[in-house]
Amino acid sequence: MREDVIKEQNKRQNNAPKKSFFIKYKEEIIAYSLLAFPLIWFGIFFVVGFIRGFAFSLTDYDLRFSEIRGINFIWFENYKKLFSDPNVWNGLKVSFIWTVVMLVGNNGLGLLMAVLINSLKRGKNGFLAALYWPTLVSAAVSTQITMYFFRPTADGVMNIIMNQLFGLEPIAWFENEKTALLSLMIQPFFLGFSMKMMIYYAGIKGIPKLYYESASLETNSKWQIFVHITVPLLAPVVFLNVILSFIDGFKVLGPMQLITPDNPYTESLVYYLYGEAFTKTKIGYASAIAFFLFAIIMVITVLQNIVKKKEVSYE
Repeated sequence: MREDVIKEQNKRQNNAPKKSFFIKYKEEIIAYSLLAFPLIWFGIFFVVGFIRGFAFSLTDYDLRFSEIRGINFIWFENYKKLFSDPNVWNGLKVSFIWTVVMLVGNNGLGLLMAVLINSLKRGKNGFLAALYWPTLVSAAVSTQITMYFFRPTADGVMNIIMNQLFGLEPIAWFENEKTALLSLMIQPFFLGFSMKMMIYYAGIKGIPKLYYESASLETNSKWQIFVHITVPLLAPVVFLNVILSFIDGFKVLGPMQLITPDNPYTESLVYYLYGEAFTKTKIGYASAIAFFLFAIIMVITVLQNIVKKKEVSYE
């Protein structure tokens, strides 16, 4: 009897009208249709550009002489050259210092501001908007502010402060080896935390109140609750912000280009790359530097993932 029922069901399924391909995969077709444009855009401007850039890094491509001598493959000679180029290592040192300082400052201040704002009973949105405002200021405006504060003349704001406090003579901040990079870092150190703050604030708001209610039964110390509840549960957010900080730090260009051009004390790796590509027109060598930088960021990201794999969970 059971076998007859199964045969009857199979017969009905075989005789049932088959759905067309478009009806069967309607949702998938709609999804891929919506994704088609960004995927094509990504393919043209990233994948194709990535492949062409790597191909250029294996050549002696120079914009000034390409029509005369053409473009010749020299394979890995550009990579050998950059490892012996002192400007590459100087740029890498500057980029590393900038990255570490901004990572500590932006994440520390961002987390602090997020915690303080979350503790308020009223006016949270107002404080978030006010502290996010520096992000909306253009690089040109922030550059002018930095240059105004660190003017080398006696009426420069920092020179006035240093004279009043320590009796020091006016300092050429951007020309001095010991103060040039420091002068560039102060403004983004104190005002560059806005985006990190927003990410931390969203992470804190996503922590269930049940954890805090349970912790309040054990202790009334806000510091203990912060250390043992907030920080561990924010681990995925901290991990994300650290990766973003590394990427942002190593690709820094604006302050060096707008305030201290051609200054070896503040020349980041990306700024050196920019000069090789668009000032000296050495596209092949600049492409090799770009892939060297890409490899550094990739290695750092992979190492961070390995270190945090057992500690961080996104579930």
